[in-house]
Amino acid sequence: MNASYSRRSYLARGGAALVGVGALSGCAGKLRGGRGTVTFGSILPVSMDGLLGELGKNHTRAVEQAVADVRGAGGPLGRDVKLLARDSEVDGEAAVEECEDLVSEGAVGFVGALVSDVSLVLADYVSDTPIVQVSPSSTTPALADRGYHDGVKYVGRTAPNDIQQAFVMAKALNDAKHVGADDVAILHQDNAFGTNLAREVADAFDGDVTARVPFEGSADSYDDTISELTAGTPDAIALVSSPGKTKGVLQRGIDSDYDGEWVLSAGLIPDSPPDYYEGLYGATIAARRSTGAQKLSQKLGDIAPLAPYTQHAYDALFLQALAVERAGEATPKAVAENLRAVSGGEGHTVTVGQFDRAKQLLDAGREINYEGASSSVDLNGNLEPLNPYVIQRVEGGTVHDLELVKTSFFNGGEA
Repeated sequence: MNASYSRRSYLARGGAALVGVGALSGCAGKLRGGRGTVTFGSILPVSMDGLLGELGKNHTRAVEQAVADVRGAGGPLGRDVKLLARDSEVDGEAAVEECEDLVSEGAVGFVGALVSDVSLVLADYVSDTPIVQVSPSSTTPALADRGYHDGVKYVGRTAPNDIQQAFVMAKALNDAKHVGADDVAILHQDNAFGTNLAREVADAFDGDVTARVPFEGSADSYDDTISELTAGTPDAIALVSSPGKTKGVLQRGIDSDYDGEWVLSAGLIPDSPPDYYEGLYGATIAARRSTGAQKLSQKLGDIAPLAPYTQHAYDALFLQALAVERAGEATPKAVAENLRAVSGGEGHTVTVGQFDRAKQLLDAGREINYEGASSSVDLNGNLEPLNPYVIQRVEGGTVHDLELVKTSFFNGGEA
C-alpha cells in the first residue's frame, strides 16, 4: 500500500503552532552585563537503578558540561551560573516538590523530566508557577500544548514529538517498498508513552487496525497477549515500547506461529541485534555526526558511549543560557520568549561550547542559530524540534538503513 502523505500532513496532527517553523519569537534585549548569579536546575532520576538511573546520570553529566561551557565563556550577561541538580525519582509528586525548591531558589529554568508521565505533571505545575521546563527525552504528543501561563509557553523539549515517530512507522508499514501492509495490529507498552504513541500510529496508518494490545514489561507470560494480538492475522505488527522492556514479549511473538512483518519504535533495535531480530523493521532518529555532536562526544569521553538523549540534555541547558543572553535579562518569561529565536531562524550559526561566539554576535546586534549536539533543534511554535528519521531493517544480523525520512516529510512534503 502507498499512502498519500501530502493529504495526511504531520501538521494536521501536530497542531497549528507548527506553522511557520522558521519564525522567531521574543525580542533581543538591549542591556548586557549585570551582577548576581543566573540559576538553572535539572530534575532527573539520578537515584534510580537500571536504565533509568543510567540515563539520569548521563543527562545530569551533560547538563553539568553545558553549565561549565557557559561559565567558561563568562556566563550569560556576564554573570556566574549556578546549577541545582535535583532527583525526580521517576515520580510526579517528588518532581513537583523539587521544582518548588528550584522556584524558591530563583531558578529561571530547568532540564527535565526524563519520562513523559513526570514531565506532564511538571508541566501542569509550570502552568501555575512559571519556570522554564525543557525536557531532553519526553516525547509524548500531550506535551505539545502544555505549560502555558498568560499566553506564554514555558514548556519545551529538545527531543521530537512522538507524532513524528508515528508517521515514520506508518510510512514503513504502508509503503510497498517496505512492508506494504493493508492491516496492522499494535502492541504497546501499558503506560502514557505507549498508549499515546500507539494511538498516533493507528491514526497515521492508511489501513485497518485489527487490534491494540497493551503489555507489561515484567509479565510472567505473554501467551495471551500474543494470541490476542495475532487473532486477526494482520499483515504486520507495530511494536511500541521503550528500550529495555520488550525482550520477553518480542521473543514470544517471534517464536509464535505468526509469520507477518514487525515494525519497531525508536531505540528498540540494538547495534548488535540477537538472531530473533532478523527481518524486523525499525523507525529511529537519524544519527548525526555534526560538529556539535563530535564536540560533545569529546567533552563527555569519560562516559562514552553516551546513553540515549544525553546530547539532548546538553542542548536543553545551553539553549536556556542562550535565551538569557539574547533577552538581556534572567527571568523565566524572558527565557521562554527567546528559546525559539536562539534555536533557529536565519541567524549566525553557533554550536556546542561556543557561548563566547554567541555573546559576541548578540552584543553586535546579530541573531544566532544554535546547531546542537542532538539535532539542529529548530524549535517550532510548540517549542519542540523536527528531526529527520531513518527506516531500518535487520538483515544478516546487521542493522541496515533503508530510507532517510527528511524533515520536509513532516510538513506534508516528500520524504
